[in-house]
Amino acid sequence: METSSSILPSEARGVRPPPQRLTAVWLFILGVLGIETALRVLPEGFMTRTVQHRAEEIRYLPPADIQLMGDSATSAIRAALLEHFIGPDYQVSNYALPGTSPLFNYFVLRRQLEANKAPRLIVLAPHPFVWGDPLLDRFLGRFATPRESLEMLGDGVKLSEWLYGTLCRFSYTLRYREEFYKALTAGDVTFFRRLASPITSVQNTRAKITEAESSPSPPLGSVLAAHQLPPLLTRPIKVHPYNELYLDKFCTLAAAHGIQILWLSLPLPELIVRQGDGDQRTAAYADLIARVKARHKNVAVLSEAVPTLPDSHYLDAWHMNAYGAWVFTHQAGEQLANWLAAHPLPAAGSSRQAAR
Repeated sequence: METSSSILPSEARGVRPPPQRLTAVWLFILGVLGIETALRVLPEGFMTRTVQHRAEEIRYLPPADIQLMGDSATSAIRAALLEHFIGPDYQVSNYALPGTSPLFNYFVLRRQLEANKAPRLIVLAPHPFVWGDPLLDRFLGRFATPRESLEMLGDGVKLSEWLYGTLCRFSYTLRYREEFYKALTAGDVTFFRRLASPITSVQNTRAKITEAESSPSPPLGSVLAAHQLPPLLTRPIKVHPYNELYLDKFCTLAAAHGIQILWLSLPLPELIVRQGDGDQRTAAYADLIARVKARHKNVAVLSEAVPTLPDSHYLDAWHMNAYGAWVFTHQAGEQLANWLAAHPLPAAGSSRQAAR
């Protein structure tokens, strides 16, 4: 028999106590909000700040005659070395954006055109293995303007992917989940150490190469090892539909403004080719080049086959070292010079003077 003393006050009034699971949910929500609020005092990551700043610089720096576009692997190509091959009539700038995918190219070019800062010739040279991931969440969370973000829905981007990318824009932990994961599981705190690092400018011809970069010493050995290759580099290349969609938009936009595009295939270490199935691994990339070239008359190809360089020419599996960049820039410079000799850009001199 219950007594009045055994009845809880809430029960006496006919009010049930809140379920424990709801209390746990609210505590979790409050905890997440607390963490997000605390993290908002931190600056954006070094790479995010660098890419955003470079993209803004492209809009107000004098436009170059020839503009390199790509990712961090493309950044190794020095514009001043290319100018050495093509002569004084053309100015070259390297506007590669590290940590990006080909998806970014279309929106960067559109920003340039809106600012009246577009080049007359684009050398498109992203790494051959970046086509499988559009980095949509990275684009929406770290780079896109609100207008660009909404436009992607009209382009056919899946709503679920768009919502996740948009959520990354408002959540610091989601935006840098990969960096946090590395810190927690591998003790890699590079992200946090570089939060205060100054951002770097676009690599243009006003930052001339040093004497060491103009004649680097050949490396003595290779730092690459087969068991350390990233999984992405050991599988066949895939082309994500979003990357091809925005590549088509990029080429169409360039054509509408009289901009020629030259496709330059970056080299791979011989170690990757020695893994076997080299032709099959790059087959989708070769097919992509053929499709784009057939669809867009303003696209020409400097190198259809993916070239290779010795393993000793690489800083890691993705990026050339100073000597590798010097070797490949010489190869690309000769190809570009030959193409320009057969297809000179009109009014190059007046454009160069205007850029000054």
